[in-house]
Amino acid sequence: MRNQLLISCASALLLATGCGTSLLNRGVEEGTIEYALSFPGYDPNGLMAGMLPERTTLCFTEDKQVAELSAGMGIFRTMMQVDNKGRSMDYHMSMMGKKIVAHLQPRDMDLFNSDYGSPTILFTQDVDTIAGYPCKRAVAVFDRMLQPEIDLWYTEAIQMKNPNWYGPFAEVPGVLLRYEMVQNGIRMHLDAISVTPGTVDLAKFDTQKEFDSVAPAVLHQQLGEVLSTFSM
Repeated sequence: MRNQLLISCASALLLATGCGTSLLNRGVEEGTIEYALSFPGYDPNGLMAGMLPERTTLCFTEDKQVAELSAGMGIFRTMMQVDNKGRSMDYHMSMMGKKIVAHLQPRDMDLFNSDYGSPTILFTQDVDTIAGYPCKRAVAVFDRMLQPEIDLWYTEAIQMKNPNWYGPFAEVPGVLLRYEMVQNGIRMHLDAISVTPGTVDLAKFDTQKEFDSVAPAVLHQQLGEVLSTFSM
């Protein structure tokens, strides 16, 4: 009787372990990533240092994502609604009551990625764990930036299709959890501090009717004017 009980317990444990492994192997298909932000090279005593953002979030499903950022105590906000499957983005910007949005397609991305040029992506064997997720390291090598290399740590345990198609790191197959980006001369370091699996409110992907539609070039110009104030 005791042996039968031990066998039953061992079988139950084996089944539970097998199920847990299966769930892990499937990866996360929906949830929210929170990143801590820092600004390498930025003067901490600069006029606008206290206005820089400290956190940003990325909500994702298998084929969509929404990135939101707030700076200047909420005066300046951006939101990018990205359709990975349809390869399009609605880029929102609000500043002191002014709200504009541009619909971007692949042909518009060079305008917003002009700080990078065409980087060469080198994949390495380095691994690490970030926010509890296994990550691999790639290196982006540039020919036109002051800092010639950027480390890209990404995970393939989050099941998002073509997560980086719209940026300079499109070759990277996984979701970026630690990396840097540059826009209008401002370098921003993003480091994931949490990944929370769970259902994402589909309203986050809805059209924001209170925003005025503008051409991509207009949004880029307005964004540049705002960001230039943070580089003072």
